[in-house]
Amino acid sequence: MSKLLELLDVIRTDPDVASATLVIWSIILGIIIALLVSFYNRRVLGSFFRALIKAGAQDAESAKTLAEINQTENDAIIKKLRRGQYTDVVTIVNESEETKDNVVINENTKFYLEESKFARVRDQWGESDENIWVLIGGIVGIVILGVLVTVLVSTTIFSA
Repeated sequence: MSKLLELLDVIRTDPDVASATLVIWSIILGIIIALLVSFYNRRVLGSFFRALIKAGAQDAESAKTLAEINQTENDAIIKKLRRGQYTDVVTIVNESEETKDNVVINENTKFYLEESKFARVRDQWGESDENIWVLIGGIVGIVILGVLVTVLVSTTIFSA
C-alpha cells in the first residue's frame, strides 16, 4: 500500500509527472466530449432522418410533416432546419415563407429525402437508434485507459 501512496504523491508533486498527467487527461476529456457530441448527433438529430426513411418520404408526393413522423418535439432538428442546415440532405416542401437566413417551419411544412441521399443518411446517422450502453462503455473504457497510461507514465518517470 505504501508503494501506491508513494506513486500518488509523485503524480501530485513531481512537475514532469503533473504536466504529463495534465496532457493525458486533457486528451481523455477531449475524447469523452467527442463521444458525447457524436452520440447526441446520432441519437437526436439522426432520429429525424431515420423517421423520414422509415416513413418512405422520398419525393414531394410522399413528403411527411413533423407530426406524421413523430418529430414535433425534436427542437434541435427544427432549429437547424430553420437556419437552413441540412438542406443538402433533406428537401423542404410547402414552405409558407422563406427569409434570407431562415426557413419558416410550421405544421404544414413537409420534408422528404431524395432516394439518392438515403445512403448518405444511413452512413451518417445510422439505421437504428444509438445504444446508450455503447456510450457508457466507451467512456468507461477511455477512463480506464487514462488511468493505465497515467500510472505507466508516472512509474516510468518515478523509476528514472
